[in-house]
Amino acid sequence: MRRALFLVVLALAAVPMAGAQTATSHSFELASGRVDGQQILGHTIAGVTAALGRPDFRIGPTSRYRIGWGTQSRLSTEVIFRRSGGVQRAWSIAFERGPVRDAEVGNLLQPSAALQRAIVAKYGTTFKLVRPYACKTETQCVGEFAARSGLLHLTFGAQPVTGTWLTIWK
Repeated sequence: MRRALFLVVLALAAVPMAGAQTATSHSFELASGRVDGQQILGHTIAGVTAALGRPDFRIGPTSRYRIGWGTQSRLSTEVIFRRSGGVQRAWSIAFERGPVRDAEVGNLLQPSAALQRAIVAKYGTTFKLVRPYACKTETQCVGEFAARSGLLHLTFGAQPVTGTWLTIWK
């Protein structure tokens, strides 16, 4: 009986760990904005959770509600919601830890200057570079692409603590 109880407790403890591990590895389609084959932007909290799995944290007031995977200080992925039509809808996805891979570009968390070159080379007809990657200070480096048609934006940069980051938003 003790052994059965121990196995049940062990199995229950492993479930959140498995969810957290799979949440840190994503495929991302830059052209469509899909994460792991799922459209995330514009979906409700329940829809995002169904697509990406149970988040490790939920924070914020309803005006800036966020869910994320990892910890708040060392997140891998975070989705930010805005109220639209009476419900919270995802409008931004941020990646800080990977792997996060696109079939054309590869690692989306590669050094930012290299990421910018790769997106221009592979997606130059899909995205235009609206703000070339540059550093204003040692800790504030950023660049931005916008879809040539549609509302999708990619903002990317680097910071000392997390390294390269990528945010997709509408």
